[in-house]
Amino acid sequence: MKGKETFSVELSEHSYYLTLERFAELIGMADQLPLLENWIDAGALPMRQFGEQRLVDLRALLERQERSEE
Repeated sequence: MKGKETFSVELSEHSYYLTLERFAELIGMADQLPLLENWIDAGALPMRQFGEQRLVDLRALLERQERSEE
């Protein structure tokens, strides 16, 4: 990855999914995939399954965060 990449997508009307590997890169935990998989298994990190691919549901994660801040 060249330089720092910021993430800014309007998620209010659309879903946005990331591979676990990409999500881990964005949050600085690329070397901790087993921990993130445990979070998914525990329900702490929302995911959707498309075939055999497990993807982090970023919109659901942000909505969960917003609800917890209320």
